[in-house]
Amino acid sequence: MSKSTRRPQKIYAVVMWVLSVIFAGILIGLGSLIIKDLPKIDKTVTVEQFIGEGQLADANRTIEFTQAMVGGVEAERDILGRAAVAATEDYRAAQDSLNNWLNARTATEASAQNPAVIARTQQVEELRSAERAALRELEQANKKLADARREAGDATAARADLFTQARPAYNAARQGQALRVFLYRLMLTLPLLVIAGWAAMKKRDSSYWPLYRGFILFALFAFFVELVPYLPSYGGYVRYTVGLIVVLISGHFIIRAMQSYLTRKQMEESRSEGERRQSIEYETALKKIAAKTCPGCDRAIIERDDVETDFCVHCGIRLKEKCGSCGERNISFHRYCLCCGEETAAITGPEAERV
Repeated sequence: MSKSTRRPQKIYAVVMWVLSVIFAGILIGLGSLIIKDLPKIDKTVTVEQFIGEGQLADANRTIEFTQAMVGGVEAERDILGRAAVAATEDYRAAQDSLNNWLNARTATEASAQNPAVIARTQQVEELRSAERAALRELEQANKKLADARREAGDATAARADLFTQARPAYNAARQGQALRVFLYRLMLTLPLLVIAGWAAMKKRDSSYWPLYRGFILFALFAFFVELVPYLPSYGGYVRYTVGLIVVLISGHFIIRAMQSYLTRKQMEESRSEGERRQSIEYETALKKIAAKTCPGCDRAIIERDDVETDFCVHCGIRLKEKCGSCGERNISFHRYCLCCGEETAAITGPEAERV
């Protein structure tokens, strides 16, 4: 803010902003409660709702049955596997014992041990036959387990096919629900945006502008938080289309505002210097001059070290002038001379009524 602004006026401006923010916060909280208490417009949509009645239950029961069967066959296979390992170990131990015994018999050449050779050999053959039988049972169990796992995989694939077939209808329902939610929120938000736009264009000079400004903040919050996140995508077409419409509308009003501003400035510059200076608000003029900006045409004030800048080189409005009493140079908008306190030329005209 310009140093020429009164201190209470600065405090008042800050307080008005605080009032706007508080008012917007209250409206946001109230709006959130209203949306929260409204009945739900749609129930949660799941893909299971689009699978035929009983089909999913049958598929789940089949999967549970085949998985239980796989578990039972795995347990049986584990038992047969341990039995096959034991049979193999028994056969190898008996074979090693026979070989050691035969080596000892060869060394002693005890022919009386021939019946024992036959008995020991027969015992080893029996263990070998037991090993083979255990391995065959284990192989059959592995085949049975592979079949069970294949059935379980087929059951899982069948259920996945049910979900795949239901997915298009589910996606269509989700898109329809998203569109309904968006339209519902748009129905609540659009009037707020319209009112906020009307307030921004028509009520900026109102004494109740801080409250209007708070409502505008509330409308912007409702737009960006309560509406934009629920904007349906449809592959991005809707969002880009809405963005294009918003840009076109915003660009239309911005361009018109700029054209209106330039036209207004041209009309102002066609008036006499005194009329233009008297039509400029006192605080606005001092603020712009402090920012090195001409209050008449909003262009930068051109200054040179060896020349006193008394006029704007762009529009010709007087910026500084000498006091008629003491000769001290003052800003032409000052109402009183900063040196002698005498009234200046700026005190005359429409501004004199405000002193």
